[in-house]
Amino acid sequence: MNKETRDVRTTGVSLRVWIVLIVLCLVNVAAHLIVMPSLPAQIPTHWGADGAVDGWGPRWMASALGALPLAFLAMFYVVPRIDPKGEAYRTSGKFYQGFVIAFTLIMCAIGWLCELTVWGIVPARGVVNVAVSTAIGLLFVGIGNYLPRVKQNYTMGVKTPWALADPDNWRRTQRFGGKCFVVMGLGMVLLGLVAPLFSDSMVVVGIVVLVMGGTAAMYAYSYLVWRNAKRRSL
Repeated sequence: MNKETRDVRTTGVSLRVWIVLIVLCLVNVAAHLIVMPSLPAQIPTHWGADGAVDGWGPRWMASALGALPLAFLAMFYVVPRIDPKGEAYRTSGKFYQGFVIAFTLIMCAIGWLCELTVWGIVPARGVVNVAVSTAIGLLFVGIGNYLPRVKQNYTMGVKTPWALADPDNWRRTQRFGGKCFVVMGLGMVLLGLVAPLFSDSMVVVGIVVLVMGGTAAMYAYSYLVWRNAKRRSL
């Protein structure tokens, strides 16, 4: 068994994809380090609900953000190898590979917002929050579409205790969870569009309600499936 086949069978991600993403992340870090001396001492690091810069930090923070995709990529490589149900990554189709690629690209793009704002390429107000919330929302929608294909494991998917204990509960929970993720993703995009109309605190409340509501719905559904199955077995 060659290394390419072994990686696909272990993680569901081909060796070529790992190599391309690692090179991309290393080039990304190097580029951040190269431009760092040209940045001002203080750079924008946070944007309010209206999309305007409202937080600043030292310029090295841009390089730190640029290193995050590489750190996440290392975690994504290790997790399937230590998950007791790691074979699920191989049998879940291209879900994990697609997630790793999409997440890495989004993180690399977000990492450049500080520099792009300094250079005037990205406006200092009104755009960043919409772009970020749209990207995250679309990632949620993508996850929702693939979630029903995820097999039982301890890392990816909607991991309720009832779903982990029963393959049928897992399958039904992932199908319902996929719908919840699509709704949460579309809600995230909508929040990004209307965020300028509300205060930061109101937007945060909206995000918390959206995410916690979706999570609660998934857990409640999984529990009800378990309870109904238990009643039928009596």
